[in-house]
Amino acid sequence: MSTRDSFLSTTGLIRAPSSVSTYRPARQAKPGGTKPEKTPKHKVPLTATRAGVIPLGPAFIVGIVVVFSLIFILSISCAFVGSEDDEPPFKSFLDDIATNNPGILLIGDNVDVDVDEPSITIRWSMLGCGSAFVLPGSEGTHGSSLCGIPSMPLTAFIDSSNEPAATYDPMQFPVVDKINRRLSIQDLCQFDSDHVLDVHQARLYPFDTYRLTSTLRLETANGTEAVALRALTTLKLTSSFAISPSDVESKLNVSGKGYVPSRDIVLEIRRPHEARLFAMLLFGASWMLVHVTIGFVAIAWLTREQERVVQSLFFTFIVLLAVPQLRNAMPDAPGYDGVLLDSIGFFPQMLCAGASAIVLSIMICTHGLRSLNNTAHKVEEKALASTDRRASKGLERLRRQGSSVDFRHLRSWSRAAFVGSPGQSIPESSAVV
Repeated sequence: MSTRDSFLSTTGLIRAPSSVSTYRPARQAKPGGTKPEKTPKHKVPLTATRAGVIPLGPAFIVGIVVVFSLIFILSISCAFVGSEDDEPPFKSFLDDIATNNPGILLIGDNVDVDVDEPSITIRWSMLGCGSAFVLPGSEGTHGSSLCGIPSMPLTAFIDSSNEPAATYDPMQFPVVDKINRRLSIQDLCQFDSDHVLDVHQARLYPFDTYRLTSTLRLETANGTEAVALRALTTLKLTSSFAISPSDVESKLNVSGKGYVPSRDIVLEIRRPHEARLFAMLLFGASWMLVHVTIGFVAIAWLTREQERVVQSLFFTFIVLLAVPQLRNAMPDAPGYDGVLLDSIGFFPQMLCAGASAIVLSIMICTHGLRSLNNTAHKVEEKALASTDRRASKGLERLRRQGSSVDFRHLRSWSRAAFVGSPGQSIPESSAVV
């Protein structure tokens, strides 16, 4: 018998099942039974989706956070890379002096500002720029091949002092045989000078500004001739302060010598912008923590929950300990001398946090006393209730006993009392019942 494929099967919309695709292995019956064993189905756990998107797992999220944290740390650590290759801070300045105005100059290699004294200490280095002023074999100081140790003996004076602050002798420097160069020994060509700062704006920390004005002059070692200073300058940035130096030529009247050439330097000292930013951020963070303690007091007052009050008091004590630490973490922070930052920050913050702790402690004590009073009232109420129960039980017992009194003994007593003579009897109808 011939078969004919339908239109759907020829077009491919319906395919006839093949023997391979429809073959299923026969299922064997369980031992001792006739029913075939069911094929075990492997259940695949379903994953919950949100809007058709499978959410990320906790382990994957933690791993991503760790990776981004490491990338961030490595990125900011790159700030230390290449710092040794930076140009020395005085190189371009020294090259310009050697080219346009050669001579002797003083460089402030180190500036130490102490706002608590208040004072400033500057370490000066004597340098010569230009071939006529440089000791042979000492070139290359501060990265400049045109400057080095001065070639002449010198004596340095600070302000109007007649006593020399330092003496310099180029013949004391040793020479290295292998390279035929002189070593720049710091103690032989450097000296320190201490100055008092103008502290009229010291109260405005971290926006405090200090000012220093000083005069320096040089003479030859024998004191017979004054040496003109070509320049005075210092570092422009230290770890805690930004310095703006400016110098100008001047003349100083020296006793016995008249007016001799000198040079004045003016230093404007202020905090770096980064230090100001960090100090103000810590100042704001302290106030925010104090505001949170005030909010906890308000919430505890409204809710009156003992557990919440205790938690608020614990957090307030943490703030009382954290605010001084934030104050000490400010860059080069002054002492607790009443600067403006403390007048509007630290002292009010400690007062507010302390007042919050006191209020919360009073609330805890009040709640405890109220609980004791409630407990005492409950004990009294229980005692009264037990007394009332005992009284009611006694009355109930008396009622029950009164309702069950037997009067038959009274009847026998009345008969014995009224039947006194022989032959006299009381009829039962006249007996007391």
